[in-house]
Amino acid sequence: MAVIGIDLGTTNSLAAYWKDGRAELIRDENGAVLLPSVVGYVEDEGFVVGEAAKERLLTHAGDTAASFKCFMGTAREYTLGGKTCTPMELSAMVLERIRKNAAFYLQEEIEEAVITVPAYFNDRQRSDTKKAAQIAGLKVERLINEPSAAALACRMQCGEEDQTLLVFDFGGGTLDLSYVECFDNVIEIIAVAGDNHLGGDDIDRAVVQYFCRENGLEEEGLSVGEQAAVRKLAEQSKCGLSTQSEVRMEVELGGRLCRAVLNEDILFEICMPLFAKIKQLFIHILEDADSRISQIDDLVMVGGSSKLQVVKRFLTELLGKEPVVLGDTDRVVAMGAGAYAGIRQRGEEIRDMLLTDVCPFTLGIGVTNRNHRDKNILSPMIERNATLPMSVRNRFVTTGDYQKEISVKIYQGEEYYADDNIFLGEVRIDVVPKPAGQAWIEVQFTYDINGILHVAVENELAQQKQILLANQTLSEAELERYRKEMEQIMLPPIQKPENQRMLARFIEYFENSVGERRERVAEMIDQITAGLCSGRKKEIRNAEEMALHWLEQMEREEDIQEILLFDGALKGDWLE
Repeated sequence: MAVIGIDLGTTNSLAAYWKDGRAELIRDENGAVLLPSVVGYVEDEGFVVGEAAKERLLTHAGDTAASFKCFMGTAREYTLGGKTCTPMELSAMVLERIRKNAAFYLQEEIEEAVITVPAYFNDRQRSDTKKAAQIAGLKVERLINEPSAAALACRMQCGEEDQTLLVFDFGGGTLDLSYVECFDNVIEIIAVAGDNHLGGDDIDRAVVQYFCRENGLEEEGLSVGEQAAVRKLAEQSKCGLSTQSEVRMEVELGGRLCRAVLNEDILFEICMPLFAKIKQLFIHILEDADSRISQIDDLVMVGGSSKLQVVKRFLTELLGKEPVVLGDTDRVVAMGAGAYAGIRQRGEEIRDMLLTDVCPFTLGIGVTNRNHRDKNILSPMIERNATLPMSVRNRFVTTGDYQKEISVKIYQGEEYYADDNIFLGEVRIDVVPKPAGQAWIEVQFTYDINGILHVAVENELAQQKQILLANQTLSEAELERYRKEMEQIMLPPIQKPENQRMLARFIEYFENSVGERRERVAEMIDQITAGLCSGRKKEIRNAEEMALHWLEQMEREEDIQEILLFDGALKGDWLE
């Protein structure tokens, strides 16, 4: 039974698997690797998926759905052939087709799938993605962020040299940026930024609006079929500029032949509002990563929309250097997902590769707002872009006199007021009735790389309540397994026994030293502690290696000092 990686895209979806030390794309019965993420309804046939549905976008627009990934996790509904479907159900149809294609191509059943999602997908969107997979008959234990998959594919292609990459993943409906550090066998995601409603579809819309302006038309005044015809013309014209300097746009609308000319300068100008949003995302991710453009070795282009010359031109002007294009940008994410499938299968050539990720949104609890008691504010526990896995523990006190209970409400998001964020769950616990501010609880958030959040709440009597929040339905056996795994994560690097023993040796050196040597040891302790508490794999590794090096150096110095002292004693230097 096989493990496959799936890139569930806004425009196209595709899958890959690991074979003979490399990721290979899966083809359908016609030899195609790209499956259009389009679902249509045909009378007397039912639902159709892929190329057959895409061909009906123009002729049967009312019974065909596309770009529904943009609305994953929402209440949006589509009516196809009189039947109502959610984005999750439409995605399930695409995934089912991929599963069947993969089983046919590999001639074996699919045991498990790794599915990629935009880095900025929230918990609801991730949950709906896993539900869609379940409906499609796929077992999915791991979702990975699309830029993380792209970084893995780049690492497999570029070799083992240490690199700092910025992955620009620009698809049909989403844009993700990831700041990535690659070293040894580790691919560490440092920060992510993105927009789930910014992609190639927005460029198409900008072209549609330009065409309508040029012809004195209002898009809303066109029929459904005419709107579909103009959108198709816009997409074809946009893509045509990849091989032509100028494209002539022509379509008959209401018995009238409408025309316009599109070239790269015009496209660049009408896309400026979109480019302004992209620039802000670059600023955002560099601030979160505490970095500058000059520290990035390469900007890696991923996603079908990143192939557009106008996008490359904008990025070259913004960054002062040309981005790196590794093969077909449509396929990079799928290749990374296929590589991760190899990790899941413990492939000999890749099993020791470590792919870390970050928390895309802040996780916190609602606390009392002293100025507006009806509107609690968010108190962050795990900040966005914290490296996973992560565990944080904080103490909170009562705000009312003689409270008997505290309700800990858990949220995901960046908004100031708690209720403006996504509510994830609640834990209620008794407290000792005391005057306000004297009774307390401790709250611990532990978040793992699979998107499982464990929240433990303990009062001053050592009574504990806990909740496990997951973007999937878990069996009792799975819940117990995750609880045991969480116990390991709850111990941060600085509290690990081996690191505590190492720090104890430094403290002993400090206590036995004076003057400049003591100051030097104090600086060492500060640097090591900062590295172990950084939350970044590379800095933690460097701190541990640095500590071992310094300990060896100090032991050598101590041995030399002992030799000198005892050598002096043998010569009678200690005798009066």
